[in-house]
Amino acid sequence: MMKRNVVYKGLDCAADTMNPMYMQYKMLLQKQIPWASQTKYARYTLYFGVVVIFVALLKHLYYRIRDIRFKPQSTSNAATSLIDVLVSYCRYVGYKQTPRYLQYFASFPKTIGSAMFMMLTTLYLACYCFVPHFWYRPCIGFGSPPLAIRAGLMATALMPFIYILSGKSNMITLLTGISYEKLNTYHQYVGVASFVLSIVHAIPFIYQFLQESGAAYMHDRFMAKQIYISSIPSIILLGLLCTLSKAWFRKHCYEVFLHLHWMMGVAFFGCLMWHTKAVLGSWDYMWGALAFWATQLIFRILVKTCFRPNTMFLRSRRAHFTKLDENTYGVHIENVKGYTWRPGQHVFLRFKGLRLLDSHPFSIGSTSEQGKGMKFIVVPQTGLTRAHFKELDHQIELNKQVYIDGPYGGTFRDVTKFDKIVLVASGSGVTATIPFLLYVAQLHQQKSPLADNLKCVNFIWVVRHQKDIKWIEDELTKCQETLGNKLQLDIRVCHHQDKVEEIGDKKLDLEKSADSSNQVSFARFPITYGKPHIEEILNSLKTGLSRRNMFVCSGSPSMLGQVSQTVSEFQSLIFNNDLTNTNVEEVYLHTESFSW
Repeated sequence: MMKRNVVYKGLDCAADTMNPMYMQYKMLLQKQIPWASQTKYARYTLYFGVVVIFVALLKHLYYRIRDIRFKPQSTSNAATSLIDVLVSYCRYVGYKQTPRYLQYFASFPKTIGSAMFMMLTTLYLACYCFVPHFWYRPCIGFGSPPLAIRAGLMATALMPFIYILSGKSNMITLLTGISYEKLNTYHQYVGVASFVLSIVHAIPFIYQFLQESGAAYMHDRFMAKQIYISSIPSIILLGLLCTLSKAWFRKHCYEVFLHLHWMMGVAFFGCLMWHTKAVLGSWDYMWGALAFWATQLIFRILVKTCFRPNTMFLRSRRAHFTKLDENTYGVHIENVKGYTWRPGQHVFLRFKGLRLLDSHPFSIGSTSEQGKGMKFIVVPQTGLTRAHFKELDHQIELNKQVYIDGPYGGTFRDVTKFDKIVLVASGSGVTATIPFLLYVAQLHQQKSPLADNLKCVNFIWVVRHQKDIKWIEDELTKCQETLGNKLQLDIRVCHHQDKVEEIGDKKLDLEKSADSSNQVSFARFPITYGKPHIEEILNSLKTGLSRRNMFVCSGSPSMLGQVSQTVSEFQSLIFNNDLTNTNVEEVYLHTESFSW
């Protein structure tokens, strides 16, 4: 690109840099927008994030306090009723799903609520970056373009949020109760926002140099100054971190992504420190990011992993593998002394051997109160789980040494403060819902006062084959005996075979009933054959909702979407309570998924 003669008040921006008038104009324009004054853009970017976290903290505290103070006989006052209505409107919109193709290709969040929050954040960042004027100084010699400086400072101010949100044990989860896997989409978003702002930061420099001095001079200038050279690896690494985090790449190359991501994250941090050179207080944000990241990492190592200072320090535990059927296996870790977990939580397991570096998340299919260790049901996909399943092909049982990292996830809400619990799962996703059922059943068995609130538990499970019921047959039987009429089981079998099936030690005939639902009685469990319609199943529960209702869903993305959409519609029972007279105060949804 050939240079142009850019002239300001009779002065050539490239040729007259030593003219006294040039220096006067430079000082005058610096007074209009002082270089040092632009640090405010970084501060207010940081403040915006802090305010968002504070609002989420208030919401967290509100529900914590309300759950603690909840009494079945109590009635809501005007203030809590108003909050219930406002929350129901938010959930009505927030629980709705974004299109699947946007989730997969553009890494959009799963829910409209998260997408709207990101759009509002984008609007704030865009307005704060582009609305202030002027963007450029008349000549590059008068000082760096204001647009470039504020965009660069805003990108740097996002660094603490990027590194905080990257941790499985992080400060935002502690304050808000939102688990790290649900915050992961915000981690990706903040990274992309920082990348876009970095591009905005670079373009004004390139544009003005090309306009005033041409490509040759720009090349010489960029190669002569460290601050320009260091920008190249920084922006390349950040671009790769954002691109390789997309769902379509993680799905096909997850283990490659996992190891590359943290290595590039460390390299990017070092390159950015090299690039910013503590200019305009930029290192304050970098040191803050490092402090949070290091603190979270040390906490995770000392509290969540085998490095925790107890009797099992640096010692592995024995994991017992058993083949459940031709495409499923179970894992049982009996010695879990020192670990407690809540229903719906998961752990990362790292097995000794050739794949020691591979760590895989597994939902815990048991409760810590049972004292029977951690149980997992695994349907092998690729990588680690498939390798284990191939080993089981040659033997009935398998033992491996394993390191536990966790627990993580779950919900901060108190299950015992809900009148009705609806548990929905498909396939091995039942490992995330069965602990809720086991927990409330155990409370009833112990005649705990905490169990007095519960009126009904609906357990809905969709499986491919009838033999899959064997996975949790014993647990379901015990819960049914303990809870009695409070437990409403609904098992849906997609593939029906008209023959004698063997479950456990019993051979039972399958008998079709005369009704159109094609429902049969299998042992003590009601089973319906055929492809289920989740919306119809959930809508059949609509008239039976209680005052406070909790839905827990774990399974395929399509099921999660259908459940979320239906629970969104249920919010109308709250904000239209004066018309429906259902006295429903809350319909809360918690989902578990490992498709992030």
